[in-house]
Amino acid sequence: MEKWGFIHERGLQSWKGGVVCMTCQHFTYGVDQHCHTMVGCNLRQKQLQKGEHLKKPCKLWAPTWQKEVGWAPEAG
Repeated sequence: MEKWGFIHERGLQSWKGGVVCMTCQHFTYGVDQHCHTMVGCNLRQKQLQKGEHLKKPCKLWAPTWQKEVGWAPEAG
């Protein structure tokens, strides 16, 4: 994930609500060699800028199965 580039800001849209990158089935996270948290999109294989996963989605956003049953632990 460290070698991934970043998603360009035009690839994301502002959103208020639960449909954000963090609730997408393609969302992923990890740590670098300095133990800094990195977040990204497995589908695009790109990182998200700090904080963008909490307030923006992209057109490839897909609900997780948890959303279908009414809860999403990754957003908790």
